[in-house]
This record gives sequence, C-alpha cells and structure tokens, in this order.
Amino acid sequence: MSAISKTLAVCQKELKDAFVTPLVYVLTGVFCIIIGWLFFNYILLSKNLHTASLSQSVLIPVFGNINFIFLFLAPLLTMKSFAEEKRVGTIDLLQMSQLTAGQIIAGKFFANVGVALFMLLFSLVFPLVLAFSGHNDWGIIISNYAGIILSIMAYIAVGMFASSLTDNQMIAALVSFALLMVSLLLALSSNASTNYMVGQIFSYFSIPFHFNRFSSGAITSYSIVFFITFITFFLNLVRVVIKARNW
Repeated sequence: MSAISKTLAVCQKELKDAFVTPLVYVLTGVFCIIIGWLFFNYILLSKNLHTASLSQSVLIPVFGNINFIFLFLAPLLTMKSFAEEKRVGTIDLLQMSQLTAGQIIAGKFFANVGVALFMLLFSLVFPLVLAFSGHNDWGIIISNYAGIILSIMAYIAVGMFASSLTDNQMIAALVSFALLMVSLLLALSSNASTNYMVGQIFSYFSIPFHFNRFSSGAITSYSIVFFITFITFFLNLVRVVIKARNW
C-alpha cells in the first residue's frame, strides 16, 4: 500500500469509529440547537437595523459564534485521538504496524476534520434561507467558511497534541481547551496593550485575529501562512510525543 492509501485507511477507520458512537450526534444536535437559536435571534434583531446589511447584522455574527462554539467542540472531538489508544494499549500496536507516525497522525487529523465538517454542514441552511430573502453576498459567505474551516483545523491540531500527552480523555479535553483559551486571550491582550508592536505580535499569534480577517471578507496571504504554520507545528509536536514512546 502507498503512503496515501495507508493514511486513508487510518482516516476511514477513525471515521467509522466516530460515527458508531452517540457523541458525534449529541454534539451535532447541541450545535444545531445553539446556532439555530442564535440565527433566529439575529434575524429578529436585523429588522430593527435599517443601516446594516444582512451580512453585517446576521451572517458575520453567526459565523463568529460558530467559530467560538468550536473552541469547545474541538477538544471534545479530539480527546479520544490518542488518549484512548494509550488507555487500551492499541497505540503500541499501531506503532508496531507498517504505519509511520506521520500516516497515523494525518489519518486521525483528517478524520477529526471530517467529523467537524459534518457538523458544520448543517449551518449551510442559514445562507440558503437568506438567499430566499434576496441576499447574494456569496463572497463573504465563502470567506467566512474558509476562515471557520482553517480555524477548526487549527483547533483540532491543538486537541490532538493535548490528547497525545495523556491517557485520560477528560484531561486531554481540558488541556486542549486551556491552550485554545491562550490563543483567545492573546487577541484580548493585543487590544489592551499600550505598545503597538507588542499588540501586533499578540494579534498575529492569535487564531481569532486571523479568523476576523476572513470574517470581514479579507483573505490575506499572511493569515493563510499562519494557519498552515500553526497546524503543521502542533501536528509535529504530536509526532515528537508519539516517537518519544519508543525512546
């Protein structure tokens, strides 16, 4: 089997395991209820905002809330990635197989992204509903989805790193959430900083800052580079942790 085939095999197994458990469906249901309720309320509020477009009064706030909700969902989706393998001892079997650490990590990463995209799929109903009302700003919709997907991938990379550190799923989720909160706090600290240069540095290393660029319709090269670098960095940390078991 080629490296891609092996990675896809790991991804397929992880997806199958995820969708036979109720966790994904429970989280998806909770996600749909929360974001549906928020969308409905933003629609009601938009009737009183005569100077704002539907993009500004409904879509951008909804997408911002979706991104924020995944700060909590990503740790729950990724907490089993390696913690469960360590707990039951199957991580050793994986390492003794013909799979490389990179193939295992990539397979699990894309499986987690696939589960997150399944959840995100239900949000497509919102732009479709607005389309029936005459909204046709598809550029802002595409840029927001691009920002959300990249942010989710970054959250998942952090979650997998946290899961690789322990054999306890709850500890993995808490560590992941704590690391993601640091990124959020960097964005808040950049606004509070009186030093312009320090504020810019804090902003650049904050996921919400780059998501906000996409949210406003500005897809910048430095934000894309940030996400690629961020995801690669944390997946490489996972690789280091896994390989450390063989020392």
